[in-house]
Amino acid sequence: MIKKIHNSLKSIWPQFHNHGQNVHLKSFYTFTDYWHLWGMSIFVLAVTALAPLCFVTLIHYQLIQQSVDSALNLRAERLASNAKRSISFFMEERLNALIFTVNEMGYKKLTQLDELDEILKNLKLGFGGMSDLSVIDMDGNQVAYAGPFNLEGKNYKTQPWFLESFKKTNFISQVFTGYRDLPHMIIAVRSIKPDGSFFILRATLDTERLIQTLSSYKTGNHADIFLVNRKGVLQTPSTNYGNIFTQTNLSFPGNPTQTEVIMTTHKGNDPVISGYSFISTNIVSTPFVLVVEKKKAGMIHVWLKLRQNINWTVGISVVLILLVITFASTFMINRLFLIDRTKAETMLQMEQNQQLVSIGQLAAGVAHEINNPLAVINQTAGYVKDLCSLTKEPLDNADLIENIDSILDAVDRCGTITRQLLGFVRQFDIKIKKISLQKLLTDVLSFHKKEAEYRGISVNVSIPDTLPDMETDKGKLQQILVNLINNAFQALEEGCCLDIIVSQITPQTIELIIQDTGCGIPEHNLQKIHEPFFSTKQDQMGTGLGLSITYGLVKKLGGNISVQSTEGVGTCFTITLPVKIQEGELA
Repeated sequence: MIKKIHNSLKSIWPQFHNHGQNVHLKSFYTFTDYWHLWGMSIFVLAVTALAPLCFVTLIHYQLIQQSVDSALNLRAERLASNAKRSISFFMEERLNALIFTVNEMGYKKLTQLDELDEILKNLKLGFGGMSDLSVIDMDGNQVAYAGPFNLEGKNYKTQPWFLESFKKTNFISQVFTGYRDLPHMIIAVRSIKPDGSFFILRATLDTERLIQTLSSYKTGNHADIFLVNRKGVLQTPSTNYGNIFTQTNLSFPGNPTQTEVIMTTHKGNDPVISGYSFISTNIVSTPFVLVVEKKKAGMIHVWLKLRQNINWTVGISVVLILLVITFASTFMINRLFLIDRTKAETMLQMEQNQQLVSIGQLAAGVAHEINNPLAVINQTAGYVKDLCSLTKEPLDNADLIENIDSILDAVDRCGTITRQLLGFVRQFDIKIKKISLQKLLTDVLSFHKKEAEYRGISVNVSIPDTLPDMETDKGKLQQILVNLINNAFQALEEGCCLDIIVSQITPQTIELIIQDTGCGIPEHNLQKIHEPFFSTKQDQMGTGLGLSITYGLVKKLGGNISVQSTEGVGTCFTITLPVKIQEGELA
């Protein structure tokens, strides 16, 4: 688009450049000034319009980003808190059931296999998630067992969970494999036998039930929720870290009772919102840490779509603003240029008019001054001729009489020329009247009669007898003919020909052709001949105003002018003029 605007400015520049350069109008801008002004106006308007838009958009982005981050953290914290309560309740509920069983049944009933099987069955029906029950004495021997595994007679004295359970009344272990060679966890309650020694009632919790509970809180593929121990070893499978017992790089400073939310990164520098909290019950603490991880990109897809829409809206707005600014600046600069050019043309026309007025005044004064000595010469020559004819003996000198007659003829011709000059000078006032084109051509050609005879130039005039009189401005039409015929004579060499052909092409239009066989005009100069001060005369005697004034006068008379020329062959000017124009139509 900028290229089109550039070409548009360049297309209107040459006329102004020719005017300003030739008349030396120093106050007007050059093309570079207009180009610089155009660029500066676009820049200033663009900055003024786009700076607030960009500033508001950036602030809007920051506010929305802060709101989104706050909302994402809150969602992650809420999810972790809800999952923590659910897991805590899951473990606490089963631990309470185990405590109630120990207190109600006692050691004797618990060691009876039928009773223990019935208790396991009831616990499964009431709570679920328990796979077996066993009673273990203080030496680590399994006294009674109810469940699907073949664990009768096993000794757990060296097992870490057994050692820990004897230190605490109630105990929840981390996930391990043990004798089953399968991941599981236990809850244990320490109680006293009738003889005062300790025993342990142990229940095995199914990790699948725990995993299902955690999975119910997953909100999409971008979320991962799992359990680890205090050392960062997975206790349940994780989408991001792998299967159970995988060592992770997670660390948990402190022992927060509330959920903590932090921003971390995974491989590929993808931002992840992580929430973690230590699992504990009202009865006993656990070795588990609940971890919730949510990929930020997956959580903010709605915001990303909104941001994309905002970007499109802002982008389209910027483009529209730039287009409007560009077109507005171009329009204003073009208008400013046209105003400056009109001003330059007006000043040039005023200068030309002033020059013509001065030339007219000078011509009137010269004609008046010449008329005075011409009158004296005319009277003196006539007096001498009369004396010669009134003497008693008339002079029989034919040469003398002939010379006196030549003087009188020359005086008469000079008088005719001065009268025509004065008549031409008086045509500055616009006045439409009926004229004969044939008589007007005769008057104009009379100025060149002697020159044509002296140089052997053939002047041929063709005017039909049926040509009507024209109603137009005589002075302007006379000036047109004088300028064109003068240019033709200046281009003609000795023995050349000038043809003037007049025809009526329509009832309202007359065509005037002035054709010479002179030197012609080079093709590259044809487009410039109507420009003011353009001249091809090598002697620098031409002003370059003749054809420019002629072109303007033809337009003022409501006509058109065209030119065809071949260098070395000749030139042909074709003028079409209305037969009759109204005074109000005269420009």
